[in-house]
Amino acid sequence: MRRPITLTLALLFAFLAHAAPASAHERSRSASDWTETTNGMTGEFLLDARQATLFLASLPPGTSLEAAFRMRLAEGLQVRRDNQPCRLSSEPAVRLLGDGRLQGFTDWLCDAGAGPVEIDVQVYSPFSPNHVHFLQARMIAGERQEFVLTRGNTLARLSATGEPLPFIARLGRYALLGVTHILAGPDHLAFLLALLLVVANWRQILAATAGFTLGHSATLGLAYLGWISPPSTAIEALIGFSILFVAAEAAFLARRPERRTVVLVFAALVLMGVTNTLFLGTIPITVWLGLAIFTGSYLAWLNAGGDVRRTVPAFSAGFGLIHGVGFAGILLELELPRGDQVAALLGFNLGVEIGQVVFVSVIGLAWLFSRRFLPAWLLANTRLGAIALLSGAGCYWFVARAWA
Repeated sequence: MRRPITLTLALLFAFLAHAAPASAHERSRSASDWTETTNGMTGEFLLDARQATLFLASLPPGTSLEAAFRMRLAEGLQVRRDNQPCRLSSEPAVRLLGDGRLQGFTDWLCDAGAGPVEIDVQVYSPFSPNHVHFLQARMIAGERQEFVLTRGNTLARLSATGEPLPFIARLGRYALLGVTHILAGPDHLAFLLALLLVVANWRQILAATAGFTLGHSATLGLAYLGWISPPSTAIEALIGFSILFVAAEAAFLARRPERRTVVLVFAALVLMGVTNTLFLGTIPITVWLGLAIFTGSYLAWLNAGGDVRRTVPAFSAGFGLIHGVGFAGILLELELPRGDQVAALLGFNLGVEIGQVVFVSVIGLAWLFSRRFLPAWLLANTRLGAIALLSGAGCYWFVARAWA
């Protein structure tokens, strides 16, 4: 009875991993830039054209992406000044850019005089629960203001004077962005879950999460400040590799890898590297060779009697370096003014840590509860299913992003 359950869970989780998007960071993000005019507000929108394909499901066949985005801008935006609704002066203008993004322009006329402006953005969020929209606005009298909007918070209230928010308020805004980013990012959560499958007690959990924190905090700062700038596509692929690697570690706790497994994995990575280079993939051949040597050496060490858990703090810190560059991408897209960089870096990193602590605590408490009330065979099968899920997701993200 137990073996069929294990196989069923593995197949289900493998299917869910295959159905997951290859790029978890690009699938639900948009931006707008607003400027106050003497008559009202103008807004410029940017959205990846691939994301706009979700609009087509509710539209007649043959509708173009440009037309779909134009309709969503007209239907999903509301602008008010002094609590009085503004109106579009003309139909939104939309064009497809050479980099694969849709660009839209809206012009709003407001009858009310000077006063606070509210912008409600529900262009894309109804189609994705994890969507994040970055809104920037500049009033006639004042500095630029930034807002991070989500499905549960679609309203931006602009200050009429444009006075900058206090440092603590800006810190809190970016902390909220950090929490939203990690809790809505399936690849980062998958990596944390894989770590939890390897560790055996709360002390090891603290060591693993501390290593991950040190690693991603370092490269988050370095990448955001421009001191390092590795290609984002390669980083995304390596994040997938980190999930696959740690999930394999969890599997090898029960049984050491055989010598032929070591040889096969090494050969597969070398072959993938050569193929990826010939077909213009995203990862340089030197990185592929490094992955092959690193993985082959580690598996050989495990085959010779090495203990997986001894390496968890070091590997969580090392893979944290990769995830930190991925975290930095969201801040770099905001193109923040220089005066906001300290608040953004500290607040965002704080938010990531809060989200990480919440996730690890919930999973840890759920596991303790399960161990007390559920039979051991069900827990064992659940663990095997989780390893199958994480291995499938990591492998899919790794391969799909490497050939993106």
